[in-house]
Amino acid sequence: MTTAKRMDVTDTRERRDPLSLSAKLAALLRLNRDQDGFIPSAREVAEATASPGRRKLSHGQVNGLMNGTSSNPTMSTVAALSGALDAPAAFLLPGPEWDDLTALTVYQERPEAREVLRLMQDLPEPDILDTITQLRELRRRAGLPQDVPAIPPPPPGVDQPRDGRPRRHLSLDEAAERAADDLEGR
Repeated sequence: MTTAKRMDVTDTRERRDPLSLSAKLAALLRLNRDQDGFIPSAREVAEATASPGRRKLSHGQVNGLMNGTSSNPTMSTVAALSGALDAPAAFLLPGPEWDDLTALTVYQERPEAREVLRLMQDLPEPDILDTITQLRELRRRAGLPQDVPAIPPPPPGVDQPRDGRPRRHLSLDEAAERAADDLEGR
């Protein structure tokens, strides 16, 4: 796994450099772990892109994007990936303004949040800061945490996350037997 995928992508507010596409995909894969803590494979993500109205991606394409060897996808590829990983397509765009998965998800899923943003248009900065203070108070009263990370933590129950599927190590005898079977076409 590359260093970009190992970096902490739980919060981007302190980060000056924008996240790479492979780092964003790594974050989405961590959020889509199964109950055993495994992230989806490139093949599983590629299969998930096969739905009506979306472009079906190959497992090689997805693998290249996940490991960073390919980093300039078309918009149809971005749309297919975002649909397969249940994320806003904007999160996969380059630039620090698109690194806040939480805000983009709220924007995509909550029309009333979009209305709040529209109403903030042309307001002076002190009024916007007052609105932030009021929202923090509402969160406090609701018993919600004051700090909302830009990228949510992985779902509960996956305390020991695993980055891939375990490989079974063959004994020398098993490996020799498989090699002989392969040579004989069995």
